[in-house]
Amino acid sequence: MKHLLLRLSELDARAGDELRVISFFDALLQNGTDLDRLLIEAARLAECPVGVSVPGLGVHRRVSADGGTPDGPADPDARKLGLANGGEVWIERRGPAYPIDAMLIERFAIACAAVLGKRDPGPAFGDPALVELVLSSAVDEAGRCRALKLLGLRPDRPVQVFAVAGDASGLGGRAARLGELHGVVVSGPPWPDALASTSSRAGVSPRVPSASAARAWHQARTALRFAGPGELWGRVVHWDRLGGFALLAEHLPYEAVGGSPDVAALDRLAEGANGESVLATLDVFAASDSIRRTAARLYIHRTSVAARLARAESELGFPVQSAQGRARLTLALTLRRLGEHPSAGEIRRGT
Repeated sequence: MKHLLLRLSELDARAGDELRVISFFDALLQNGTDLDRLLIEAARLAECPVGVSVPGLGVHRRVSADGGTPDGPADPDARKLGLANGGEVWIERRGPAYPIDAMLIERFAIACAAVLGKRDPGPAFGDPALVELVLSSAVDEAGRCRALKLLGLRPDRPVQVFAVAGDASGLGGRAARLGELHGVVVSGPPWPDALASTSSRAGVSPRVPSASAARAWHQARTALRFAGPGELWGRVVHWDRLGGFALLAEHLPYEAVGGSPDVAALDRLAEGANGESVLATLDVFAASDSIRRTAARLYIHRTSVAARLARAESELGFPVQSAQGRARLTLALTLRRLGEHPSAGEIRRGT
């Protein structure tokens, strides 16, 4: 789009000049401007930095009068105007205000609201191809920064990456369907376990610099391999809570999981009478520290728990109530989970 030659210093608070400002922003909208172009043109018009922030959409942008990124933080005394969606726009003019600043910020706010109103604030916000670029190990830093900016995220802020199997609508952020999973990138403060109360499974990376987003995507997918029903790991698993188990998932060949005698014993238990209840009891027992607590969590009598554990021990061939037995049981249940996860092969290939 051709640059609109207009400078606020040339205008006064007269009706004719106010109409020129209105026409300026109307022309931008009629030409289908995006948020980046809108900010660049508004900053050139204002002859000072301008900005927009909408936390609910993950948008925070500042542009200097020359179209670049301003140095330093935003001016705390900047003239601001709120938006209906909880955001705000501002102009950072050093020195006396121009006579027509009030009209400028009003029309700038209206234009920002119009452009942002075209966006989907849900998890599919932005182009999924941009999310894929952010998470790709084949993209250089400049390309990743540009993709983050186009998604409305700040490259200088930490990101957290989710790998979700199932519904990702509880997260917000920027999402894309990548194979069988949703990849979700969020920015800002630590993200809550928004999926904990749903049937979806999610792996969560640590908060990392945006330059490490590709590694975070791998970490999130690794954590997802542990996620599932039951209490041992739960449906939302954080990579930084896995410790040495993360190494197990990343380096153990997928084919080797089925060769574990303990996993084979668990499979036999699952196929037997009341197999699901026996495995559920083992899962809760591994996550707790006593028969009494296991019974309380399952809402059954302690004698029932003891009977199920005895049946499991006869199949497994080792006692599960000793410290070593509980550790071995935990490992066996974890290996079985890693072996059944649908994305295990994908992660093993490093895609």
